[in-house]
Amino acid sequence: MLNRLHMLVREVAQTEVMPRFLDVGISRKADGSLLTEADLAAQAAFAAKLPDIIDRPMLGEEMTAQRQTELWRHNGQGLWVVDPIDGTNNFINGLPHFALSCAFIRNGRPQMGVIYNPVSDECFYAERGGGAFLNGRPLPLRNVQKQLHEAIAGVEIKYLRSGKLSSRMNTLAPFGSIRSMGSSTLDWCYLASGR
Repeated sequence: MLNRLHMLVREVAQTEVMPRFLDVGISRKADGSLLTEADLAAQAAFAAKLPDIIDRPMLGEEMTAQRQTELWRHNGQGLWVVDPIDGTNNFINGLPHFALSCAFIRNGRPQMGVIYNPVSDECFYAERGGGAFLNGRPLPLRNVQKQLHEAIAGVEIKYLRSGKLSSRMNTLAPFGSIRSMGSSTLDWCYLASGR
């Protein structure tokens, strides 16, 4: 099943996302965040094809919060969770740091998942009890032997816009430097791979 999911995520990236990269229609959601035609097309493609792998409902990022909550509460025995483009702002602005993200969750616990950056052709995937991989190579790719003061911290700055914490992060942080790259799924994959 993981191999089928891996192939599906790549297919959706090639048919629905990449043809729209650098040329996509944009709108705003009710919360003010950006939404593209590519997000909607990819989410629709996942909704149509994921039941062929495991016939369970899909919770997509572009659904209403009410619908997401309803799906989460009533599908403990299995639920697909999809972010059709994590890093939509990067995608819109032509920055090649975004990913398609799809996981199967049972009783609130991930069973398998795939995160794919179609620009770099890096596909991270894992299955419960089976390890995690990047394009067939087991993670981590390397073991990092750094001290905290040498580390790069992945921080989403927009959530720290006000208050003392953002100032302190820049002046008193215990780590070496900060990156805000715009795709949390890729940030987590990078951490798991030892980057």
